[in-house]
Amino acid sequence: MAKNSAAFNLIFGAKTNQLYKALNDTQRKLRRTSQQMSAVGKSMTRNLTLPLVAIGAGAFKTAMNFESSMSKVQAVSGATAKDFKKLEDNARELGRSTTFTASEVSSLQLEFAKLGFSATDINKVSKATLNLAQATGSDLRQAAEVAGIVLGGFQLEANETTRVTDVMTKAFSSSPLDINKFQESIKNVAPVANAAGLSLEQTSAMLGVLAKSGITGSRAGTALRRIISELGSTSGDVVGDIQKLASARLNVADAKDEVGRNA
Repeated sequence: MAKNSAAFNLIFGAKTNQLYKALNDTQRKLRRTSQQMSAVGKSMTRNLTLPLVAIGAGAFKTAMNFESSMSKVQAVSGATAKDFKKLEDNARELGRSTTFTASEVSSLQLEFAKLGFSATDINKVSKATLNLAQATGSDLRQAAEVAGIVLGGFQLEANETTRVTDVMTKAFSSSPLDINKFQESIKNVAPVANAAGLSLEQTSAMLGVLAKSGITGSRAGTALRRIISELGSTSGDVVGDIQKLASARLNVADAKDEVGRNA
């Protein structure tokens, strides 16, 4: 009996030691797993929660920028509450339907307001001007300035802005003109060309021809203005005179006689 009891104790003790060892191993594994899970949780906080917070902060900042810009539009344009609501709705809609954000559209509206455009006119010109900026790679402020110069110089209505931007885009794609060169040229010649009966299309085509000859910017606008002024002082049909002179293939001496040495 004593032998059996000793054998039992020996076997039981061995089994117990194995159990303790297994339990200790399990505890160590659980601790490692717990540490790993904790690290995963921290990583998720960094990689998920923090970016979400940043996105939320960015969205809040964007909304604040939009509201601030729209407040400036209302102040500068003097729009009534009803007209301002239309401007705000238009900015949001163009922000959804174009490559520009609503805040960027509101900045464009502000530039037109500074140029003296009414709230109604701003709504009419915004989409076409956004298309111009996208097609030419120019910023919205410059696109607004050029569109405003052309509309004012040729005394065009705001609803003709699409025509203006189409003509400019065509001129840029068919000659060395770009928006910078065109802006410097057109601001010098537009009022005189319009008074002489030249259309935007005709004037832009002439500037394109000059650009192909290496005459661009303010130099081209000033030269063309002088030519138009000289022809206008001797004849009431500037367009007809230009067409006649273009087909006459004048030499330099004859050209000087017609429009003066500088022109």
